[in-house]
Amino acid sequence: MGDADLLNLIVRTVVSLSVVLAVIGVAFAIARRRAATGSVGRSSRRRAPAPAIEVVGRAGLARSASAVALRFGDRVVMVGVSDQAPTAVLAEIDAATWDDLHPAEETLVPTPVPFGANGTAVADPGAPRPSFFDALRDATTRRA
Repeated sequence: MGDADLLNLIVRTVVSLSVVLAVIGVAFAIARRRAATGSVGRSSRRRAPAPAIEVVGRAGLARSASAVALRFGDRVVMVGVSDQAPTAVLAEIDAATWDDLHPAEETLVPTPVPFGANGTAVADPGAPRPSFFDALRDATTRRA
């Protein structure tokens, strides 16, 4: 094999590789443009958006089993979930009934805390300090 044959082989390989890389680049540009416009795999008709699923309640029943309340539009479905058994629908009620039975959680309003010159919180020196159990009871008591 002479030098001319080797040079010819190298030129053909470089040209072939350039053509393949150009085809891949064009395909990538087209795919990226279609993904940005959302036209990949869609039909010409518009589909209605899928209904939103919202988890509105959860209760642990055992180590690997729980009951989950899911809201689908105007319905609330109670589903049993377990590692050992398939998912099962336990109950179904109207969302309005669910809302009547489970009022909205209270919103917490932050209270401003005064800070000293060094950036630490300043407590009222005249206020009595609650015991650990009183503070724990205040923190865990449900207020209606």
